[in-house]
Amino acid sequence: MNKVYFAVVGIRNFAAEHIKFIKQLENEGKIKLAGIVVEDRRKNFDLEKKFKKEGIEIFYSYDDLLKNARDFVDVITLPTAIHTHSEMAIKAMKYGYNVLLEKPPAATVQEVDKIIEAEKETGKFCSIGFHMIHSRSIRKLKEIISQGKLGQIKEISCKAIWPRFRSYYTRNEWAGKSICNGHIILDGPINNALAHYLNNMLYLIGPSMNESIDLETVRAELYRAHTYIETEDTSCIEAKAINGTKIHFYVTHASNKKLDPYMVIEGTKGKAYWDFSEKTTIYLNNGEKIEFDNEGIDPHLEVFRIVAKKHLGIIDELYSTPKNSRPFVVAVNGAYDSAEKIVPIPKNFIKEYEEENEYKTVLNNIDEIIDEAFEKKVLFSDLGITWARATKEIKVKEYKSFNPFLKKDA
Repeated sequence: MNKVYFAVVGIRNFAAEHIKFIKQLENEGKIKLAGIVVEDRRKNFDLEKKFKKEGIEIFYSYDDLLKNARDFVDVITLPTAIHTHSEMAIKAMKYGYNVLLEKPPAATVQEVDKIIEAEKETGKFCSIGFHMIHSRSIRKLKEIISQGKLGQIKEISCKAIWPRFRSYYTRNEWAGKSICNGHIILDGPINNALAHYLNNMLYLIGPSMNESIDLETVRAELYRAHTYIETEDTSCIEAKAINGTKIHFYVTHASNKKLDPYMVIEGTKGKAYWDFSEKTTIYLNNGEKIEFDNEGIDPHLEVFRIVAKKHLGIIDELYSTPKNSRPFVVAVNGAYDSAEKIVPIPKNFIKEYEEENEYKTVLNNIDEIIDEAFEKKVLFSDLGITWARATKEIKVKEYKSFNPFLKKDA
């Protein structure tokens, strides 16, 4: 077999993106869209009709797909709600399919461990849709770090400011939720919109090309400025990896302006700078300057190419897996354990208003606060910010389970 047949669970929202990426790659000859799950036929009548005309098989439930597509579907993609990831991925592998699972792989470390165990039991693989690990710029940067050109990595830091409005939080039933229908979600910037950039840092300092680094400790602060959501929208994390590297992460969805992700890597032999455009500049202590970008390769498409290559046996290892995503999930779970609670920002520090058909929430001076914390490599409470609350460092080296329902003194 020299072609890989994909089925996508869903037809709208990010499922539409999966469909688009697969269709873009069909001309390369290795990938084909074979099926789509459409549960709401009334809402999606026109789309269903369109795809049927293209010869794509339509399924009306996930179970329908699992039971009836084994003869012509190789990989199932799951651009579904966070709390469904673990159960759906495991079920697909047990039915004999390989899986492309959207990030994050799951909300809790114990769910990720179940996915890893299911891979071992079934012999099937589960690729994780952390598309930035598939980026040419990130992978080249990792090669340079692995070669020792930057020396020992002492610190790695990232900041990002992406405003999100009410429409973002009303797009589905779980957006902005910590818990949904009894399931842990943790839908904040660190675990969803800006998750890639926390994961990037853990990946870049991992011990080998397709490994991420395990963490020793985590200290984090989680805040909520949007008054109508449950989870955090403004966060800062400091962590220490088992190799001693310090990791710093600063993000918010409650700003007026936008600042795309920006990362600085400090080693004993030089410094590297990476930004959202994927432009990377490295200054070595010996005077050498290295510059590169993503070579025009869209990392979203690479996610699907790599899955196809793995299925066809062209490559031995996936780029993003449950195993190398596990440190990311530990970082998020550890952040929640460290913070102990999401702190609501007092209303006198925020502004909520309508503008250009959007309902906005802005936390006063958060742009400047993040800039200062990023430069000083400290958490918000270390700056003496009025609304900030100091938290404790926790050990996560042998982290096995996250349960926010347990009393912390139990």
